[in-house]
Amino acid sequence: MKHMTEALELLLQDAGHGLTVSCHAVATWRIPGFYMDAEGHLEAKRLMEPDAQAAYAAALAYRYTGKTAYAEKAVEMIDGWAAINQEFTENDGPLVSAYLGVGLIRAAIWIKDYPGWEQKARERFTRWITDICLPAWAGIPGRNNWWNWSLYAQAAFYHFADDNANLKRITAELKTHIGHSISAEGFIPEEAERGQNGMWYHYFALAPLTAAAYLVQEATGEDLFHYTSSDGKSIKLALDTLFRYVDGRVEEWPFTPDQNFPELAADTWPVELYDAMAVIYQDAEYERFAAPYRPVVGNRNSGSGYYLSYAWIYPSLILD
Repeated sequence: MKHMTEALELLLQDAGHGLTVSCHAVATWRIPGFYMDAEGHLEAKRLMEPDAQAAYAAALAYRYTGKTAYAEKAVEMIDGWAAINQEFTENDGPLVSAYLGVGLIRAAIWIKDYPGWEQKARERFTRWITDICLPAWAGIPGRNNWWNWSLYAQAAFYHFADDNANLKRITAELKTHIGHSISAEGFIPEEAERGQNGMWYHYFALAPLTAAAYLVQEATGEDLFHYTSSDGKSIKLALDTLFRYVDGRVEEWPFTPDQNFPELAADTWPVELYDAMAVIYQDAEYERFAAPYRPVVGNRNSGSGYYLSYAWIYPSLILD
């Protein structure tokens, strides 16, 4: 299809740009809370944003082209962080390291069979995730979107590591979270309370939840997309509820009015989420919503120009 060819062209542009990126890893990555120190938070994110994008785009480009230059760049970015970073600190460390770091893990999955990734570097990456990242992610106390990103990042690593026992555990936690975090009406109460960003936070919770479901299905065959809890909660219920409002009814949002909602485009939320879900669910309404913006890339951070997080970047290519 035309949009697939165009999506690949855009991916290769990102991957080509990424070949010029040098790793920005630091031993201590300090990430203050956005609502406490927005400037410091954004500055801290710019350390990993270009590296995650370079690794992710290069690894996906390697998957499509087989060109070793792309795989080498992905290895360089992954190993750069694994070799240098020793801790995340301050309030948003666990969250940001999950929603950006998972881009490195997805890259690792795509280059897992690349023979140029030396065993010592693979082991260094595994130790970094195991010793530094997993404790931070598993220790997240709340059960809002932070936990969705934690479960997704954990699922990605266990998929990479072929750790079926831990994948089974994370799958059970995802089922529990679906039942507990979604209301009977399909809203996410923890996110509905977020004022004028309530719709954004619904998206920001559903993107990693669906991406985690995809990785679980890819790794184990278990279908969480069609899982329904004993009291009727499901991913699809939450997606349909948010969809009602993003599909031209933003002003009807039943919580805080005047929601901060973007002008829809190929690189704004929630287009990439529903582009992916149109494929997963074969949903004609999701298809209608996403089709005008193809080829869809992903939600860009308007401040830095890099992708904000790594759930559904280049959804059509991931799901091809």
